[in-house]
Amino acid sequence: MSPVHAALNKWKRRPFSYGDADCCQFVAFIVRELTGKDYAAEFNYSSQAQAELLIGRRGELVDLIISILGKPSAELDDGDPCVVRLPIVDQVCGIKLGEHVVCLTSHGMSRVPERYILAGWSV
Repeated sequence: MSPVHAALNKWKRRPFSYGDADCCQFVAFIVRELTGKDYAAEFNYSSQAQAELLIGRRGELVDLIISILGKPSAELDDGDPCVVRLPIVDQVCGIKLGEHVVCLTSHGMSRVPERYILAGWSV
């Protein structure tokens, strides 16, 4: 089993909840499992309004992630964090896996084709 699949299997599935089980917390968990680095430690929020305020201070979700991880990477590997733009939902964080990005949305886990990637970061 690849390290990315092992990390995905460690994620405890639970109802979608801002600050606990949302797209950013999911990505932070996977990255922490793969690298040992906790990029989300300083970001505390517990509601959609608080999450939107945190994101809004930077612009969009992709801008917030750039402020944390720096300039996006041209080459991405499995396990690298990404921001995708989805119809209706807009921007969502996820993890690159093959030709897809695995995202956590309010409807559960989704596999999104990589063509929807706005930006990604090698970690």
